[in-house]
Amino acid sequence: MQTGLGRLGTLWGYQSFGVEPDVMTLAKGLGGGVPIGAFLAKEKCAVLEPGDHGSTFGGNALTCAAANASTRFIVDNDIPARAKEMGAYMTRGLMELKRRHSFITDVRGLGLLIAVQFSSDVSGKVVSACNEEGLLLNPVRPNAVRLMPPLTISRQEVDEGLQRLERGMLRAVAG
Repeated sequence: MQTGLGRLGTLWGYQSFGVEPDVMTLAKGLGGGVPIGAFLAKEKCAVLEPGDHGSTFGGNALTCAAANASTRFIVDNDIPARAKEMGAYMTRGLMELKRRHSFITDVRGLGLLIAVQFSSDVSGKVVSACNEEGLLLNPVRPNAVRLMPPLTISRQEVDEGLQRLERGMLRAVAG
């Protein structure tokens, strides 16, 4: 799952949608870049007892310490609120690009997980051109790219990213 801890502007992605899951899996967002996986289950859904599940890397003290430190940083520094603020800022900038360029047909997302949709299948070209600009994107559809910046991104970095995105998009649709 791409929503991680804090990415959508709430600690857990489900909190943005008014539902509460019985079981959640955690991985990338939990470890802050260190490989770890975990799951949380309500008692009524918990089917495993300690020792039932084994893993080659299960219980690794270093990985667990890194996950604890990463999660503590996210909570103590209210990173979800920052993701919400920076996501809104980035979305406003993307909407301005949409206003200026008719080849952008939609901007959608939540927090710092945002997609830009194009009027034609140019996402591969946009990704290549943006890579040359030093901006990494993910082509999620032939006509759409996903932006998923670091949760600690600054306004200055958002502005720079939007400039690089615009230059890359203009080169991609021109060529």
